[in-house]
Amino acid sequence: MEIALSGVTKTYRGGKRVFDGLDLEIGEGMIGLLGANGAGKTTLMRMLTTVLKPTSGRILVGGHDVTTRTGARAVKHILGYLPQELALYPELTGAEFLDYIALLKGIGSKAERRRQTGDLLDQVGLAELAGERISTYSGGMKRRLGIAQALLGDPDLLIVDEPTAGLDPHERMRFRSLLASLSGLRIVLLSTHILDDVAQSCPDVAVLAGGRLAYHGSTSGLTSAAAGHTYHVPPGVAVPPEATVVNAVTQTGSTDYRVVSPAPVPGARLVDPSLEDGYVALLQNDSEDSAVAS
Repeated sequence: MEIALSGVTKTYRGGKRVFDGLDLEIGEGMIGLLGANGAGKTTLMRMLTTVLKPTSGRILVGGHDVTTRTGARAVKHILGYLPQELALYPELTGAEFLDYIALLKGIGSKAERRRQTGDLLDQVGLAELAGERISTYSGGMKRRLGIAQALLGDPDLLIVDEPTAGLDPHERMRFRSLLASLSGLRIVLLSTHILDDVAQSCPDVAVLAGGRLAYHGSTSGLTSAAAGHTYHVPPGVAVPPEATVVNAVTQTGSTDYRVVSPAPVPGARLVDPSLEDGYVALLQNDSEDSAVAS
């Protein structure tokens, strides 16, 4: 299973261009998709789910060209999708909802729908609540039900958009573990603004910036982009204007800063970088490169 984009452009009405010659290859496993608002994450996911067509270029998902009617139909059969806002039916039970979605996915056999519904509810930890109305579910339970509906039909490609947004820390950890356990021989594409979710569960990451692919590689490789550039700045030490403040902690009237700086910060102490630091360093470098190019 592989996703391959080559020379992909996307221009909306009015002339707004999101992608201009995007090349990207994604193999099996779990990959994080990062980028600021407007970077192109939503457009990319909508193209992969066949909702949008690229203006030009080619997108292959499992060897199927999504720009053709036949290819788009084939991709829908191997796709599972959990959008950021999933339309649920609160008056239905969890089992009834999955049965309904299974029908929409073309699973005609009642026995097969019952089997898949039972297996998936058990897999996401909702078996005991299968007969309860969705209106009684917590936010975390609803997200787990969302993953269950995305897994109907055992898809080769699973795309999840901001799956842990709004969840408490325990549910976030549980959900990350569930996603990681699903990667196996399929592609799991996780789009999120929560970098810790990527750091804890994704061995690889792709970063979009201004409609371009700013980075694609190992998560540890992105973290190391901030090695030698991440500082702890104690009270009384000035934060240089070229530095980006990643975190600030105020105690007893003084403030400590964690910053990423392209230049040394006199009086500050170098610290080991996190994925968040690496992401900031990447965007700093990308901004500098864009300024030079312009």
